[in-house]
Order: sequence, then C-alpha cells, then structure tokens
Amino acid sequence: MFLTAIIAAATLQSSGMDALLQYDLHVSAPSAEYTVSFHEDGTYSSDVGIHGTWEVVDGELCTTRSTGEHACEALMDVPAEAGTSWTGTNTAGEEVTFTLVER
Repeated sequence: MFLTAIIAAATLQSSGMDALLQYDLHVSAPSAEYTVSFHEDGTYSSDVGIHGTWEVVDGELCTTRSTGEHACEALMDVPAEAGTSWTGTNTAGEEVTFTLVER
C-alpha cells in the first residue's frame, strides 16, 4: 500500500516535480499515516523507514522502492503550496488524503 499511496500522491505536477521537491507530502489513510520527502538527487524517504528512487519518464512519475517494487503514474496539476490537499484511493480501496506540508 505504501508505494501505491506515494505514486497516487506524487502524481501532482507543477513545473515537473517542483511541489514535491519544495514540500513534504503527508499521507493519511485509515490503515496508515506517514510523511514522504522527495529529494533532488532522485531519491525519496519517509518517516516510516521506507525509501527508494524516483524519476519522471514520458510524463509519468515512476518510483522504485528499495525492496524493488516499481510503479508509474501520470502527472496531474494541483497548486504547489503548503496546505494543498487532495484525495485518492489506494489499492486496498481506502480513501487517502494527501497534503503538501512545510519541510
């Protein structure tokens, strides 16, 4: 679920990855809550110990977890400012809330 939630959350676009490089991403679902940081060196990390790499390929954000799981999702537009929040659904069918937060 973690990788899917990151991918669903990280599908925002504001000049590429600008929003996710400027802000952390707080993810809240009934089964888990965590914060993800995307880094300019192409890595991401979380406050629950999960980490990996990311890249944008053909308009999609692709992440590869350190354990090997890989997924890609098309980029979309959301405002690139702290407090911006949106919802999505993870693979478990749970509604997930994503919020950009200050680093």
